[in-house]
Amino acid sequence: MGFGRFRKLFRREPTRQELYLQLTRGLNIERDYQTWIELWENYEPARALPKAPLSLSILLDGPASAGDRAYWNAFEALRTTDLADRPLTEALPHALRNAPASDHVMILHASDRLAESAVRRVRAALDAVPDAPLIFGDEDQVDAAGRRFAPWFKPDFGDDLFLCQNGFGRAVIFRTMVLDQLEPPEAGTLDDAIYDLALQAIIAAGKDPLHCPGILVHVAGEPARTPRARAIHLPGHGRRGAVERFIARRSALTGATVEGPDAHGFLRLRHPLPDPLPLVSVVIPTRDRKDLLELCIKSLDGATGYPHLEIIVIDNGSEEAATKAYFSQLSQRPDVRIVDAPGPFNYSRLINLGASRARGEILMTLNNDIEAFERGWLHELVSQVSRPGVGLAGCLLLYPDRSVQHAGVIVGLSGVAGHMYGEAAAEDPGYAGRIQAAQDLSAVTGACHVLRRDLFERLGGLDERHLAVAYNDIDFCLRVREAGLRVIYTPHARLLHRHSASRGSDIRPERLASFTWERDYMRRRWAEVIFDDPFFNPNLSLSGKRGRLATAPRPRLYRTR
Repeated sequence: MGFGRFRKLFRREPTRQELYLQLTRGLNIERDYQTWIELWENYEPARALPKAPLSLSILLDGPASAGDRAYWNAFEALRTTDLADRPLTEALPHALRNAPASDHVMILHASDRLAESAVRRVRAALDAVPDAPLIFGDEDQVDAAGRRFAPWFKPDFGDDLFLCQNGFGRAVIFRTMVLDQLEPPEAGTLDDAIYDLALQAIIAAGKDPLHCPGILVHVAGEPARTPRARAIHLPGHGRRGAVERFIARRSALTGATVEGPDAHGFLRLRHPLPDPLPLVSVVIPTRDRKDLLELCIKSLDGATGYPHLEIIVIDNGSEEAATKAYFSQLSQRPDVRIVDAPGPFNYSRLINLGASRARGEILMTLNNDIEAFERGWLHELVSQVSRPGVGLAGCLLLYPDRSVQHAGVIVGLSGVAGHMYGEAAAEDPGYAGRIQAAQDLSAVTGACHVLRRDLFERLGGLDERHLAVAYNDIDFCLRVREAGLRVIYTPHARLLHRHSASRGSDIRPERLASFTWERDYMRRRWAEVIFDDPFFNPNLSLSGKRGRLATAPRPRLYRTR
């Protein structure tokens, strides 16, 4: 790439310091998207030629202007059919019967536009996963002047996120033989109709949809109306019926109920709790810092509505008289046990020791600098890990000033793993609404992990040998997913976290050598996920705490499930 094109990417010649900061932090999604997409739209590493051309029909909804008709008529390789001005319940079956025979179908508004690289991207995805019944891709918007804005770079599919919000959008490709089996939706808007059909297709095919990263569709719009990703502008009222029908037919969601939509248009799935409620064993490692531990335990006693708890405090060599006096006081309680664990700090060893003393069916690891402030948080987490197929759950952690400390972990961020949306306001929806929606993730922070104790034992606990201090929680989450179980982040359980108040930074001089070794171990052990976290789009930056554009898109590693 010549320097002239590189200069164009940043709109002017940057200073050396500005260039470094842009490369390490990523580009702003709203401000820099137009120039970024002009550079990277058609970039793709060399790959084999497609096995066959894509057989695709486009069904066009809504009134078409002369310009719209000229645009779609120019596609010689695609087959386009108008749905006419009739409800989709009538128009869709008629269009499918009369459309030219194609293997795949898209339903778009006449004013939408197909991305230049869409056919090539979808063909490459089908070459990798030829039996995909449904493919969805990324999308952006285009205004009347042709300027692109509000890119929506999506994660791979997971029930929770895609039921809480319309996670599909407009860029959806149906396999025709699957679409023929579906009930025409009664939805009032095109987006709701596509969403309804997508959920039906998942049930009919018995397979999750395939995500094809990269912009496939430009949705017509104006920046004043939808300046950010469409996920946070699509209302939830019209989707609720489709979600309830999906839940009724999805065995993994048996017993779930739907609430909302909320102010963001998101629905909430509330999952049933076991009856009777299981005992939760809370393992809290500590060394001195009586002030933090006392605040943590007081909040478990007074600000937590869950009735069946036992607390296991793992004392890693406390020396202060005030701490020992507090331990003596706690040991008088039947629901609290103090376990001595002297020696060098090894977080994995401390948690494993605590788990070995646990009596509860549910195990929770909790940092001593955590404070509960809402009574229903643990009910939510227990309901999540009691679901079939879910292995581990984590929550929304806030700093004492109520800004976001943790809303899930992105594997690959900052080299190995990191928290997205750090220091965002608690009410901020985050990029494409990801802070405020329950969702699958590759990992959540061990500051609060909740899981079944038998799973913890089956996976051998935390890795004491390779990951004594850093990344042991991330490694464990990835092993949960490797075992075929899901890791869930829920914003409906919120706690305060005085992050690193007790342990301090991992990169202080005395910790730097071992931290570097642990980091390198993670990079070897989980190289594929670090390169391509399925729940983080390869067009987004792996640097920084906010959603930003990648300096260059990363190739997709297609996985079959």
